[in-house]
Amino acid sequence: MTNGWTGGQYSLFRAFFGAYLLVHFAYLAFWAADIFSNEGMIPDASLSPLIGAFPNILAVIDTPAFVTALSSAAAVSAVFFTLGKWDKPAAFFMWLVLASFIGRNPLITNPAMPYAGWMLLAHLFLASAPYGSWAGRGRADPGNGWRLNHGVFVAGWIVLALTYSYSGYTKLLSPSWVAGENISYVLDNPLARDWFLRDFFLMVPPVLLKALTWFILVIELLFAPLALFRGLRPWLWGGMLLVQLGFAFLLNFPDLTIAMLLFHMFTFNPAWLGAKPMSGYVLHYDGSCALCHSTVRFLLAEDRSKQLRFSPLQSGLLENALGQEALAQLGDTIALQTADGRVLTESAAVAMLLDRLGGLWRVGSWMLRLLPRRLADGLYHVVGDRRYRFFGKKADYCPIIPNDLRERFC
Repeated sequence: MTNGWTGGQYSLFRAFFGAYLLVHFAYLAFWAADIFSNEGMIPDASLSPLIGAFPNILAVIDTPAFVTALSSAAAVSAVFFTLGKWDKPAAFFMWLVLASFIGRNPLITNPAMPYAGWMLLAHLFLASAPYGSWAGRGRADPGNGWRLNHGVFVAGWIVLALTYSYSGYTKLLSPSWVAGENISYVLDNPLARDWFLRDFFLMVPPVLLKALTWFILVIELLFAPLALFRGLRPWLWGGMLLVQLGFAFLLNFPDLTIAMLLFHMFTFNPAWLGAKPMSGYVLHYDGSCALCHSTVRFLLAEDRSKQLRFSPLQSGLLENALGQEALAQLGDTIALQTADGRVLTESAAVAMLLDRLGGLWRVGSWMLRLLPRRLADGLYHVVGDRRYRFFGKKADYCPIIPNDLRERFC
């Protein structure tokens, strides 16, 4: 199994995961005293069967003020984790707090918490400072050769496969799942969202709801053995992603469903949406624009093919090819010259670049292309027309990069 993760894609995942952790711990801080303190629902810590499972902070001190401060500190750590600054100490601290809270009061446990804890521990074994992290900003080589540790990625897949199959096994022991009734129970659950999607499923013929219930049972049960076949992995992953999205839209239990969706994001293989060749592609950019310099650095870091070339608009290369009048109609931000001679600008250029990079960036290109072209270009100009005001100017037309990367500049 190979993975196509790049630093920028992992930083995108880390931002989503960090935002989830920030909301989780910040919200929990308001209720921490009632749930985890010696004046809360379990006053005596020794009553918890998990309090001695590992060196638990709350076995030593669990006053209301302390548990509130602990949850607040974890929320602050989530900010550092999201930014990629001191993210490994922050990840370990959040794992410790999460484990301590569960050990102090196991009643808060939901099936997604172990996945969140596993992802925090997995982060400790990854290379530091990927592109997009605060720690990696401003360095000469934006990508710095960052790759996601393959052993960690494989371990994530093993966890996903075994836990899904175990979940399927437990469902096989449940009469309601075997009878095909569980989706109907979900729709009648007090946590079910009261909106049109639930109403739609309630109108679905019962036989289809039974078939959907059995589909979930079978795909979970067979997930681990079928995942041994490389060609089936994207389909298994995608099938269970749809199941998790279904639960997210039907159940008002975001702490469970969001964590599961994040674990799916972690186990997504960007190689499934592999990068497309960019031989003969040249990105012409405004050499005086700081934002354009950042765009170039992003592309240098994320273009695994190392084929895309760059040229500042001020070099005259594009003007010589098209003429001054044609160039004036293209604008003065970026213009992507393709191998077949086309010149794309504005949102079309952005969508093409994201599509060529592959992986999660291709998903971004699909979302951008769903927008009407006029709207997408309008959003592009909201930033592009104010780029000097928002991001400033650069004196040098080319960003500061190592000599081996300078070879890609025309």
